[in-house]
Formats: sequence, structure tokens, C-alpha cells
Amino acid sequence: MLAVRAEALLDGRLVPGPQDVARLAVPVLEHRMALGFAARARGETLPAVIARVAEHVTRAEAAA
Repeated sequence: MLAVRAEALLDGRLVPGPQDVARLAVPVLEHRMALGFAARARGETLPAVIARVAEHVTRAEAAA
């Protein structure tokens, strides 16, 4: 959350939004997560999975 808040402040906004979370998702989460065997067998990569989830969250927020 601190990184997301800092990102918003550096962009001139006082309130962070979903776009800030999406922008920082991969660098923040990549070293904290691991793919299961099934995902690795399908050829998925961790950055791609995180980016897909972040995109889904951003789209859901925009639709609300």
C-alpha cells in the first residue's frame, strides 16, 4: 500500500486508484508468489498471471 500511495503522490494525486495497484502489482508481488505445477505445465509465467489479475481488477473497477 505504501508503494501504491507513493505512486499516486508522485503522479500528483492524493488518492491512489486501481491503475496504481495494477502498475505496481508485478514488481511488488512477483517475489512473494509461486506458480503451482499445473500452471507451470500450461506454460504460464508469474508476471503474466499477476498482470492478468491486475487487469481484471482494473476492468471490474471501471465497470462499477
